[in-house]
Amino acid sequence: MERKLVYSLLAGIIVLIFASCSKSIDKVPLQQASEDTASYLQFSAIGIQQSSTQFYVLFSLETRSGQSVFTNKKIALDKIQGNYTTPKIQMAKGEYKLTKFIVVKRSDTAAYAIPLVSTPKAAQSANPLPVNIAIAQKGISNAILQVLKIGESELSEVYGYMPDDFGYQNLVNLKVKLKINVGQVGYDNLPGKLLIDATNNDGGHWIREVDMIKGINAIRVPENYSTFKFDVAKWNTVAHKIFNRSELQENMLIALEASRLPKRLIKEETFIENIAGFVPDSRTEFFYNSMNRMAEIKNYQKSTIVSGLPLTNVYKFVYSGTLLDSINRFDGNNLPTGYTTFTYEFGRILTIRNKSYDQHSSAFVEYTAAGDNEVISGDYLFHNGNTMNYKFFMQNGNKFSDQAYSSTGGSESGVYEYDDYINPKHQLGWDDLFFSNYSKNNLRLEQKNYTGGYPAVIPYRFEYTYDNDGYPMQVFISYKGFTSGAHLYRIKKVYHYQ
Repeated sequence: MERKLVYSLLAGIIVLIFASCSKSIDKVPLQQASEDTASYLQFSAIGIQQSSTQFYVLFSLETRSGQSVFTNKKIALDKIQGNYTTPKIQMAKGEYKLTKFIVVKRSDTAAYAIPLVSTPKAAQSANPLPVNIAIAQKGISNAILQVLKIGESELSEVYGYMPDDFGYQNLVNLKVKLKINVGQVGYDNLPGKLLIDATNNDGGHWIREVDMIKGINAIRVPENYSTFKFDVAKWNTVAHKIFNRSELQENMLIALEASRLPKRLIKEETFIENIAGFVPDSRTEFFYNSMNRMAEIKNYQKSTIVSGLPLTNVYKFVYSGTLLDSINRFDGNNLPTGYTTFTYEFGRILTIRNKSYDQHSSAFVEYTAAGDNEVISGDYLFHNGNTMNYKFFMQNGNKFSDQAYSSTGGSESGVYEYDDYINPKHQLGWDDLFFSNYSKNNLRLEQKNYTGGYPAVIPYRFEYTYDNDGYPMQVFISYKGFTSGAHLYRIKKVYHYQ
């Protein structure tokens, strides 16, 4: 059972050393996704003249009791098959009031609006504000709203808005990005919900809520305000900065950054789906020392001999100063089964030696830079005399591609995609022969090619749910047969933290 755990990442590569055939993976239709039980709100605007202009909606929404849900939230309004529709917005079920709805151009200048009741333009509107919106069931609730085109000479007051709402002012162009440090690991260029609160000398406020995408975002703020606050609340952490007007320069980059302590992964449970539902297959428990570093891992795995999940493997971590010296492995009866040892150069792994029962493997590791990417290369020697070169390419803290060549003529290559959330195993300091916990985000897609041998089963779909701290709570992984391309089974992994 220990070999299964140690070599799980590159099982296909190990096969290459002994097999002799070739095949490339074809995509297969994905299985039906797990049912989405969330509720969403989506706006559709009628009355907009067809054009190539990219529009956005600036809206405010509150509960029926008057509690603010969104204040001046800016969201894209996309033309889809001739209709102007926003992306769906996840909402709690309940009753709401729409109190502001302005269609603006990229420059924030108003082009269309819904007037407020008891204003000069209200009589021309089929749905003057406030508009009541009820979200009573799962799925998308589509609010279809008529907007009025704003004439060139029309003032914002005739619609019931302030001049700043219509964007009739000079603006400063800025750029903004978000970084959250989780322990020693930085998560940069994150998506998030940006709140901008500008204050003028009279105490008036200009407020915007902006959905930041991954990377660097372009924003605009009015230049005739004196103080500017920028806040992003993400992963129960707030990144916050305040600037005076004199500190803001055109096209200035605002780097929002915050730090938080990592959560400790204490248990991972794996279930396999069959006709009876998801049944337990394994459980891994994680234990920490007084320095909050990994001390011991216990693995419990389903057995054909005894019922339940008996203890199968124990991993004990040994440190030399701040560096991991070795991981010693034992079976469920506390008998030694192997070890992994490490040496370092400039604080990075230089050599790895691995013993699993009577089989020895070793690797010599090199690090090189390639533009914005880092390349990590390992030369491996296996117990039977075969060798392998494994090279993987890092980008933004993740292994985005790799390739391996064995001395028998086999090869394997892959490309990978990741989510924007925290990989809890990256935080453990659990190094191994094939760097399986090296990526800081969670894998959501892999596509691989093999020559000389291939695995019987491969994963093809990853479905995560996350907690408010940015960690996965569970993931469903779907597997298919490599040769048949047919769906075979799903597993569910559940994570527990402290």
